[in-house]
Amino acid sequence: MRARTTRQLEVIRTVIQAADRPLTVAELHAEAARELPGLGIATVYRAVRDMARDRMIVAVNYPGQPTRYEAALARHHAHFICHHCKRVFDVEGPEEVPLPRRRPKGFKFTGNEVVYYGSCADCARMGRGKR
Repeated sequence: MRARTTRQLEVIRTVIQAADRPLTVAELHAEAARELPGLGIATVYRAVRDMARDRMIVAVNYPGQPTRYEAALARHHAHFICHHCKRVFDVEGPEEVPLPRRRPKGFKFTGNEVVYYGSCADCARMGRGKR
């Protein structure tokens, strides 16, 4: 069931589609509020819920990280997590990662995901990437 399209929903959708990385609800709210001052965080949560239900966006979840959202894409891609600022970025990854040949008995594998870690360009420029 799709709700009527509002100006708020259009702006939120545009922000997600224009983003070069998955966004938290707080990041999405901050960016959308630039276009629509006074936009409520509850409106963003409802929009995210509805867009996820309608499969327009997907949740990106990593341990110890807040849930982020990105446009549902047909292409497979990997993610990069900055050790310093904790932002998550879309990056090109391998087209296919084979599942292990030897699997624990009784396990059913349904997929896999590639995640890279390091310092993003902003953090590296500020000298945070020296380890």
